[in-house]
Amino acid sequence: MVDPELIVISPASDDDYEFSFQVKKAAEGELIRSMFGWDEPLQRRLHLREWSAKRPSVIEYDGKHVGTVAVTRGDGYLEVGQFFILPEYQNKGIGSSVLRRILETADEDGLVSRLKFLKGNRAESLYRRHGFALVAEDETFCRMERQPPFGTRRATNAV
Repeated sequence: MVDPELIVISPASDDDYEFSFQVKKAAEGELIRSMFGWDEPLQRRLHLREWSAKRPSVIEYDGKHVGTVAVTRGDGYLEVGQFFILPEYQNKGIGSSVLRRILETADEDGLVSRLKFLKGNRAESLYRRHGFALVAEDETFCRMERQPPFGTRRATNAV
């Protein structure tokens, strides 16, 4: 397993754009190919749209780029997206360490954690191990949520 102290998460720079696309392609490309077929120009357009809407952070392990994750804070929730780890770094504890950090923040602030992913993605087991439960699905996506532990939600109406 990995040393969590060697995991660094930092905002992506313009120079990380291609890495962000390649990690998504490496981590999710086969699933996309099996569901829709891989259309490189379309995938690049979709990636540009996602990058422009919410640039992810880069996950590094021991100084090497190994993945991406984007966390968006909304009213009462944190949403996890663009969460991809290069295949050669999967199943080593990096994704769990990153997810634990995000969930600690959500729990401290009493926020629900949300995410969605392509149906059939192997990461579903990771999410379930960290307390996420399926709340909706369609033919393409699964949506999961994790409630903060009881007693950690902030009061919204002060007396």
